[in-house]
Amino acid sequence: MTIAYLVVMAYAVAALGLSWLYFRRYQVTRPPIGVFDLGDIAVMLVAIVIVPLLYLWLPLWLAASLLTLGVGSVLYTTWEPILRRPWAIWLVTLGLVGADIGAAWLLGPQSFAFSSINNVVLILSIVGATNLWAQSGMRARDAAWLGAGLMIYDFVATSLLTMMSDMVNRLAGLPFAPFVFGGDLSQGYGLGIGLGDLLMASVFPLVMRKAYGRRAGLTAFMLGLAAIAIMMAVLALGWLQVNLPAMVILGPLMVLQYRYWRRRAGQERTTWQYLQAEPGRAA
Repeated sequence: MTIAYLVVMAYAVAALGLSWLYFRRYQVTRPPIGVFDLGDIAVMLVAIVIVPLLYLWLPLWLAASLLTLGVGSVLYTTWEPILRRPWAIWLVTLGLVGADIGAAWLLGPQSFAFSSINNVVLILSIVGATNLWAQSGMRARDAAWLGAGLMIYDFVATSLLTMMSDMVNRLAGLPFAPFVFGGDLSQGYGLGIGLGDLLMASVFPLVMRKAYGRRAGLTAFMLGLAAIAIMMAVLALGWLQVNLPAMVILGPLMVLQYRYWRRRAGQERTTWQYLQAEPGRAA
């Protein structure tokens, strides 16, 4: 399990690190829906509760179609400010989508090659999604409230119910399965972390940097990565034989950090204030 642990941690570092670097250099095209507020967070929480139920209920072909559409849309958004030319954006996006589907179809969803390709596609999707949220005006307060809500939901869905394990088992054989995985399923071993957990760990440093500065962002970056490393180590060493709800750890960390910086620095900065304070960031 040592190799599986190192693989998962490498992807976790990539998710947080690339999201951080992207935030400094590129501006995603935001949909014309305004900015995030607590109402949006409430809607997101409701959606997060409903979506796993849909994936358990829908036919597999429809679940796979929704995963493909969602990931493809985020990939296009991610590459748009980098490549700029529509033909190049579509070429890379469709290439990544095709590689994931092709690996699942030709090599099998339990192959190491498929899990590697799927992991890369998911990490790139995380980079786009986190920057879309952070650059669309998500505040540190909003992210902390979202983390608190997901803490409760993750505990119930993972520890008290079998919803998360059921969803993992059902979607594991599909392209764009929303889990970053290390190991070899064909050999019966492995270690993984959910897409949503990595997404929250990656977006929080961005909103904290925007709200309270580089130190706050780097602190969130390191604490999130350390929390993931400890949780994965507990699982890899066999100290825990059940699915571990990661947001039970990440959620409180997010709330405590927000409260600390809120007390220390006061009101969080607006996006305009952040841009004035760090003018080197790409417009």
